This record gives sequence, structure tokens and C-alpha cells, in this order.
Amino acid sequence: MRKSQGFTLIELMVTIAVLAIVAMMAAPSMMQLIYKKQLETEARDLAMTLSNVRGTAVSLRKNISLEFKNQENIGDKFYWWTTRSTIHVLAKGVPEGITFTPTGLAQKRITSIRKLEKLNPNFNDEIPEDPLTNPKKIIEWDDTEDLVFEVCHEKLTEIKSIKIFKSGVIDRMQSKPLIGDCK
Repeated sequence: MRKSQGFTLIELMVTIAVLAIVAMMAAPSMMQLIYKKQLETEARDLAMTLSNVRGTAVSLRKNISLEFKNQENIGDKFYWWTTRSTIHVLAKGVPEGITFTPTGLAQKRITSIRKLEKLNPNFNDEIPEDPLTNPKKIIEWDDTEDLVFEVCHEKLTEIKSIKIFKSGVIDRMQSKPLIGDCK
């Protein structure tokens, strides 16, 4: 009886065939993982850009806007665009971007958020005027609902949603199911 010195050609071919079948089964899930990572990276990049634009507005003490275009940043206008053609920004009600005020408040880029002061209907004449508890005049706010930006990937059925409070602070970034098309 001779000692076996290695593997036969048939054993090697069977092993390679089994590995190829396993690799083909794992490839689609690997692509989904890659797409999810791309989506998460772009959403985090947008959130970081939004924070940077807000910080710039506060530090320069002037309105700074962010638009979704592929251009160079100039002066008081910042631009953001994804580097991947399969990823898109869905901005609900704010298709052109966002503006941050010198105090850091977020507003739609096309409207002003503040109207004139008006008399407070709940003002109590019997106690002293206090700007916090008993103001005589109040500011009427307009178009200051929370802003939501959604980033989607054409190959996925989920989106990353970035919600910004009226104060300009990013509330959260969360995953949601995609409803409709990612265009």
C-alpha cells in the first residue's frame, strides 16, 4: 500500500465547483450590502454638509444657503451633489435646497420664515410684561415646519431620511422604506 501524497484532480475540481456555487449564491447579498453602504455614506456626507453650512451661517452671521447642484461653493452659497449616479436626493417640499439664518435657524430657501410682530391675544394686563411668560407682542412664524431630506439608491427599496428641526439642528438620520421611485 502506497501513502497518499496529495489530492486527485477530481477532488480539486469538485471543491472548486462547490466554492463557485457558494460564491454565486453570496454575490447578490454582497451587492445589497455594498449599495447600503454607499447610501449610508452619501447620507452621512449630506448631514455633515448641512451641519457645516449651519455652522458657517452662525460664524459669519449671515444667511448661507445650500443647493443641490454640482458646482463649486462660492461666498454665501454652498452646493452638494452626490458622486454616484444611482443615488438621489428627495427633498420633500424643498427641491432647491435650504438656507440657514445667522442664528442657525433652518428655512426653506425660497421663503422667509419670519413675519411682523403682532399683539399677543393672551397678553394679561394685570401682570407685568415679560418676554417669556407674558409677552405683549409675539413673532408670527411662517413656513418653519421641520425639513426632511431623503437620500435613496436606485437599487434599494429603502431610503435614509435626514430630519432637521426648525432650530437648524439635525434631529436624526433613519432608514425608511422607499415609497415610489428613486429619481
